Amino acid sequence: MAEKIWGCSKEQVNYRPAPRERVRCDACRFMFPKLAIGSCKIVRGSIRGSYTCDEFAPVAKTKR
Repeated sequence: MAEKIWGCSKEQVNYRPAPRERVRCDACRFMFPKLAIGSCKIVRGSIRGSYTCDEFAPVAKTKR
């Protein structure tokens, strides 16, 4: 299934302060750049790095 680029509102994805550091937007594969405030590939608007949503997906770890 193709990803929805900027196809969701914050309300639709339950955008909220992250309960744990490992599920923060700045640890998600969809956020860019990974700063205090950035953008998301799925959610419209400015995104806070310290927040999260139901679409969270961790950045894939690379093998060395």
